[in-house]
Amino acid sequence: MNYDVVIIGAGTAGLMLSRELGKQKINTLVLDRKKDLLNFTFNTLGSFINLEEFDLTENVVAQEINSAILYSKNFKRKLTGSAYVLDKKKLHEEMLASLDMNYVTIQKEVAITSVEQDEHSNITSVIDKKGNSYKGKIIVDASGTAGVISKKVGLQEKKVKLATGVEYNVKYLGDPKEVHLLVGKEYKGGYGWVFPLQNQRAIFGFGTFDEEVVKDLKKRLNDILESPTIKKMVVKDNELVEGGSIPLTPVLDKFVLNNLVCVGDSVSQVNPIAGEGYKFIFESAIMASKAIVNAIHQDDLTPLSQYETDWKKRFLKSYKRAKFSQEKIFKYSKKDYLMDFAMLLLKLRSNKSIIKSLSGEFA
Repeated sequence: MNYDVVIIGAGTAGLMLSRELGKQKINTLVLDRKKDLLNFTFNTLGSFINLEEFDLTENVVAQEINSAILYSKNFKRKLTGSAYVLDKKKLHEEMLASLDMNYVTIQKEVAITSVEQDEHSNITSVIDKKGNSYKGKIIVDASGTAGVISKKVGLQEKKVKLATGVEYNVKYLGDPKEVHLLVGKEYKGGYGWVFPLQNQRAIFGFGTFDEEVVKDLKKRLNDILESPTIKKMVVKDNELVEGGSIPLTPVLDKFVLNNLVCVGDSVSQVNPIAGEGYKFIFESAIMASKAIVNAIHQDDLTPLSQYETDWKKRFLKSYKRAKFSQEKIFKYSKKDYLMDFAMLLLKLRSNKSIIKSLSGEFA
């Protein structure tokens, strides 16, 4: 069967995009290499997302947040603002349930390995490792950091730098509506976090951008658990470690090539400073859906470029500023006195300004 759109990846970007295309009665095929679409390396995430904006319910919320404390070695700053810790499984369950299966078909355990192109370099079909062919007028790479097609065609670097993190689900001794974000030498150029859940539980994690530190993340995570600041907040009571990575590529703004459209981590749409992809990837997927619908209805690929135009207008300036800030944090976070100085400087900024920066919404 030929489809209007073939989407590679049933993750954050692929599900939001397929939901929006289904609403517009676009025949869509979603392919994913997983057997279980609800099996994640990380099960929670912090987000400043507006649930109503994306037609999501509070059922996807693991915990509401009303404050955050930022820590350097010797100083801290408390901020107030509304955010969520999201339950990824419930969120993806809700998105799957919202798909119009009259127009959206999902096939699991399909690993795409190659593409076929016509004389105009349009992708006519994608091929899986078993040799099966899937045809669509428009092909979407929503395959995450794998970048199954985006890397083949040069829209994404073949070797992507990653920030990698590990975390425990622990007993929590603190305020259930307060998150904690920690930086400094102890975190080896990375960062730590405590995200509260319900029932006096929390997620305690450590992430780093240093390839040497990544080699022994679990040991480092256990070492950090012994620090006085962390011991006051959490008690480890199990050995189950979760982990995952986000891309650290330069800010990209080229997502369309002929009939190929890329969304999400396949073109590094995670916000550089927030380290949170969902809110930003959801917005990007909705932009892409509008361009794709227009292209299908007009039987013309030209409208696809509007996706890039809309994304640049909405995000490019703030992403560049966020990337600049990210690089400064990487550079200076290994030195406690610099992070202490930075924390003192934060006292000169308003609560509202810092929250906007943390959420990735630079002015």
